[in-house]
Amino acid sequence: MFATAAWSHPALAQRTAFTPRPANTGRQIDVRASTMIEYNDNVVVSDPRISGSSGGTDDVLAAPSLDVNIVLPRATGTTYLAGSIGYRFYKKYTRLNRENISLTGGADQRISSCLAHGEVGYQRRLSDLSSIYVLDGPDSYNNTEESRRYSADIGCGGPYGLRPTLGYSRTEVRNSQSSRKYADADTNTFTGQLGLQSPSLGTISLFGRYSDSIYVHRPTVAGAGRDGIQTYAAGVQLERNVSTRLNFTGSVNYTKVDPKLPGTDSFSGIGFDLSAIYNADLFTVQLAGSRVAQPSVLYFVSYEIMTNLSATITHDLTPRTKISLLANRTWRDYNSSNRFAGAPISGNDNMLSLGANASYDATRRLRFVLGAGYDERTSNLRLFKYHAKRVNLTASLAL
Repeated sequence: MFATAAWSHPALAQRTAFTPRPANTGRQIDVRASTMIEYNDNVVVSDPRISGSSGGTDDVLAAPSLDVNIVLPRATGTTYLAGSIGYRFYKKYTRLNRENISLTGGADQRISSCLAHGEVGYQRRLSDLSSIYVLDGPDSYNNTEESRRYSADIGCGGPYGLRPTLGYSRTEVRNSQSSRKYADADTNTFTGQLGLQSPSLGTISLFGRYSDSIYVHRPTVAGAGRDGIQTYAAGVQLERNVSTRLNFTGSVNYTKVDPKLPGTDSFSGIGFDLSAIYNADLFTVQLAGSRVAQPSVLYFVSYEIMTNLSATITHDLTPRTKISLLANRTWRDYNSSNRFAGAPISGNDNMLSLGANASYDATRRLRFVLGAGYDERTSNLRLFKYHAKRVNLTASLAL
């Protein structure tokens, strides 16, 4: 048996959540054509720069896409591709029309008692409208954010005993609007991990991680150098099937952030990344939580500490019908240098998201999903507070 540690790293801190690799390890070819219609009563997130003189906040959008989930096992490894290619059309705020692309592809290759893994992730979409600072330019919302990630790792060892792993990843974020170039950033991350697998404990790992992030187009302050951060983390990770019903993966670490720009407060504290899935007779519960230090897309903010908690409950009403309830809460604490005039030295914002959806498999190939949600954002910075309600219908056809 070959090591699987090559893809069981503790989660790496990153600003953009790329499409994860497919969970299924068997052969799978799932290609779907989908279309979503959504009504949002506050699509402009209460920002008058977006709504303009119309004063209206609601809109209807259509989002056709091609969704792929492909896993191709080989004799010595696996090749996979997951994600979607689509476009979002707004009825009223047509300036927000934008491509919506998120793809992740990679491959595993067995080499003797080791497993090497390489992966590329790509995203291109309208930037998050809630991240626009009040001092940004009037057209800052009309921005396309492009993200790329390259990663490689190798893990060695047998089914039991020590399993060392080394990994590297690079993430690049670029923005189309000149007024948002200050958020362009490169992050290089190196990870070392030593795991021990046993039948009674599961897999216990010690890991260390180093990340270097730099804002490539942010204006510099005379004599202060370029803005960015160096992050160090060391901790322990546990992966274990507690029973046939409960699967748990979690890591806890001590994190230290060293800002590169004078006048920025450093950070030392606990970080974590936890997830659990419980399969009961009538429902499935998924819980997740994380706390990481990462670069920020806000106006001259050097970095942010992001804490996220989420829960999902799913129940199968019939073999064809499924309902889900979702809740997510995110806290962000910001730090920036006092060398930048007008930048927030410190502050935070909170986001609450609640949702529910019901899916119905009309046939083996045709699926419908009806969803509704509520988002609320509060902040003590110069960011727009808002709340929004949305309802959507998605139809997908397997090709």
